[in-house]
Amino acid sequence: MLFITFVNGTFAQDDTSTDEFGKLNIATVMPSELEGFTAGHLKKIETKILSLLNQSGISSRGVDNGVILYPVISIFNEQTINPGLQTMTVIDGELSLFIKQADDKLVFSTITKRVKGSGRTRDQAINNLISLLPTKSDEYGDFIIKAKTKIIDYYNKRCDMLIAKADQLSKANKHDQAISMLFSIPAETDCYRKSREKSLEIYKNYQNYTCAKLVSQAKAKLSANQYEEGFAVLSKVDPSSNCAKEVEALYKQHGNEVDANVKRYWDFWEKIYLNKIEAEKYRWKAMSELAVLYVTNNARSYDYIRVK
Repeated sequence: MLFITFVNGTFAQDDTSTDEFGKLNIATVMPSELEGFTAGHLKKIETKILSLLNQSGISSRGVDNGVILYPVISIFNEQTINPGLQTMTVIDGELSLFIKQADDKLVFSTITKRVKGSGRTRDQAINNLISLLPTKSDEYGDFIIKAKTKIIDYYNKRCDMLIAKADQLSKANKHDQAISMLFSIPAETDCYRKSREKSLEIYKNYQNYTCAKLVSQAKAKLSANQYEEGFAVLSKVDPSSNCAKEVEALYKQHGNEVDANVKRYWDFWEKIYLNKIEAEKYRWKAMSELAVLYVTNNARSYDYIRVK
């Protein structure tokens, strides 16, 4: 499935799913202002484009990967006519859509549609023009298919480079950035399996890097008799990490000092520790949350003028 995120210059993170691995994501950049159009007009155009994408089976969530969609709207003819009792304004224009890789400035697909609107006033004519913008997915099918094919090819050709870059980021202890980047590789690519394997490897590196810090935090909580907080911190340590035995020892040491409500953290951790399937699910969920958190905290801004 193709996933689109709408922004006005900034990649949006609201209500982002934590199950993001392998989804093809595109950030859509809208102009903040455009001559001849009000902010309300631009919002309506954005809504129309989103409706089109939704009809194409495209969602509005995802992890940013530098692939963007932006519209170019132009008016090339505007006239006032008097067909009868009322004067009418008639506007002719074009709507062009572009999908490109912002970092490499590669255009994957373009499409242009002629548009026309009329009304008693200019504002009514613009609103009529916007209302008549096509939103049926079959009218844009080739545009989306062409973009998707080229994006997949883009990732296939850069697979080794992306895996190597993720390795470098992990070695620099930028594990969250590395995982976020790997999560942007679409499932349809030949690189997808490699990216999954590398993500697990990097997540284990991340756990080994952070687990000592988590154990230290948990010990401080437990020493202060803050058992629920301490057990909650310990539950964040992956059972495959270098700290697993110490975590198990702490759970057993303080297990008799807590009630069943607090003990649920130990039950959860033990369940993962003993069940490989549950452990795998937990890791993918944790990685998804880590990737989304990284993008949320490092929201990328796109300047409409610069990306055109």
